Amino acid sequence: MYCTLRTSVVVVVFLFTAASLRAQTAVDPSGHWEGLVQAPGMDIAFQIDFAKSGSGITGAVSVPAQQLTGLPLQKVVVDGRSIEFQARTDQSFDGTMSEDGGSISGSYYIDGAAVPFTMTRKGEARIAAPITGGRIGKELEGRWNGTIDVNGGLKLVLTMTNHADGTSTGALVNRGEGGLEIPVRITQDGARVTLDVPALGGSYAGTLNENATELTGTYSQGGRSAPLIFKHAAGDDRR
Repeated sequence: MYCTLRTSVVVVVFLFTAASLRAQTAVDPSGHWEGLVQAPGMDIAFQIDFAKSGSGITGAVSVPAQQLTGLPLQKVVVDGRSIEFQARTDQSFDGTMSEDGGSISGSYYIDGAAVPFTMTRKGEARIAAPITGGRIGKELEGRWNGTIDVNGGLKLVLTMTNHADGTSTGALVNRGEGGLEIPVRITQDGARVTLDVPALGGSYAGTLNENATELTGTYSQGGRSAPLIFKHAAGDDRR
């Protein structure tokens, strides 16, 4: 009788554990979320959108007060009710979803410090379609490096790509800001190249030199502008 009782207890414990694991793997963060980072002396409002993509989750972050809209998340990891996500490698969110799936709370890590955050699900995801432009010349394809003279000098990497469907895509990465990737729309008119940066409300207008090795122009955002020269990265095939 003792053995039977002991076996029954083991079976019950196993069943409860299995049920718990099944419940944890069912968590789906898809949707539009609005939250606050509770920084010392101030609250910072932000929005997160999660959507299923194949077997994983993609997402975007917006910070209305900073006029940042739809910046793509580089990483989204869901493990049970735990979720970790980031738009840049040096700043991350690590939280836990409530049992009813309506809220997420946890810590936002920045500069070696952890500050609390909370966010609430507010309906369906609002992720915009990928930013694309028309086909660009072969000479623009590849990686371009530039430095803009603001905040001590920001080192930027611009990547421009053509696709089989006749569209092009572009991305700006600020190498000093945790690899933050910003989608851009490319427009080319001969040697004149324009980059539209909807996520930041900015734009770039430049001119390609005869050797197709440099783009010289001006970046504008929020009523301010600064010169910006991009140089084609050595080794990129432009022909």
